[in-house]
Amino acid sequence: MEERESDIYASLEEIGDKILEEHADIVVHSGDLFDSPRPAPQAYRAFKKFLKRIGGKAKVFAVLGDHDRPKSKGLAPHFLFDDQIQLLGVNWAAQHQVLSVGGQDVLVAGLSNVSRTYHAIMQDELRKLAVLDVSGKVAVLLLHEGIDRFLPYEGAFELRLDEVPQNFDYVAMGHLHSRIRASVGRGELAYPGSSEIISRSEVDEWKKNGKGFFIVDLEKGRVDVQAVNLDCIRPQLEVKLNYSCLDEELERFVKGLGGFEKKPLVHVKIEGKSIDRQSVYSVLNESLAGLVLQFRQEFLDEAVERLLEVKSGAFQVSQVIQEYFKEPTVAGLALELWRYLRAGDVDEAKVVAEDYYQRETPA
Repeated sequence: MEERESDIYASLEEIGDKILEEHADIVVHSGDLFDSPRPAPQAYRAFKKFLKRIGGKAKVFAVLGDHDRPKSKGLAPHFLFDDQIQLLGVNWAAQHQVLSVGGQDVLVAGLSNVSRTYHAIMQDELRKLAVLDVSGKVAVLLLHEGIDRFLPYEGAFELRLDEVPQNFDYVAMGHLHSRIRASVGRGELAYPGSSEIISRSEVDEWKKNGKGFFIVDLEKGRVDVQAVNLDCIRPQLEVKLNYSCLDEELERFVKGLGGFEKKPLVHVKIEGKSIDRQSVYSVLNESLAGLVLQFRQEFLDEAVERLLEVKSGAFQVSQVIQEYFKEPTVAGLALELWRYLRAGDVDEAKVVAEDYYQRETPA
């Protein structure tokens, strides 16, 4: 929706305002700055406007995420702004540089997203970072990977927590949309999460922790991480309604709508027996018209037979795939394709397959 795209750009604009308010010296973006390696023109324009606001007041670093990482030998969209932003760790080769901030040497290192298929390459590059001499420096690392400890199901992660280099003061992580923090070696590891509500699964997280970014104060032997919440987030509401008393419960919910600066998105779950879905949609559309930006309905019909759930831990997909394919790289590719297709992300699965083909096919 056009309004939702505008919401994303509004969050970026507010982030720029708050960066200036906080007088940040360094800005790091840990991947998926864009939703695609070929973003829409308005996305370019929004980021150009953001960089103009920063206006050289802060040094900007970034790594590529799985969404904005181009296929093998492709050019990332970030390079259009290479006079204003330093992109690290492209082509699956870790990079670092040292700069002086207020008389303190700061080492900033990064490795852009490496697909699970090439986990061995990622391990080699992380080992190089793990032996960097960071004595007398504040050390910051940017990565874009899913870490095993923070993912809900097996086979989803690209990186184990114990594989993260232990010699950095702060590890800025991208990929997961929730705010997560953990201790790693001498420092802190943190996912700031997405800066807008991208999916329904993030609604509870937003209610508890907000959406925004982290301000990190770094000194020798001290890391202070503070969450900064954005005010411009469009609210998203979840409501569960019983089909047998739909009119009464919906009326109560509608009376509670209001007081929002932006019209909310509403996720409606209808529970009951023999639900007439078309009539429910008509009632919802009539009652919520003009009050919400959009509503999405979900039906839980008690009359529908439910599939038996496989007992947790009884069937490990990763193990089956690895045993079938034997060769680690091919097994990694199969597991990565399964992970994206399981989530319905066909486009990303195609990127993974094409990237693998280009890298493995002799020139």
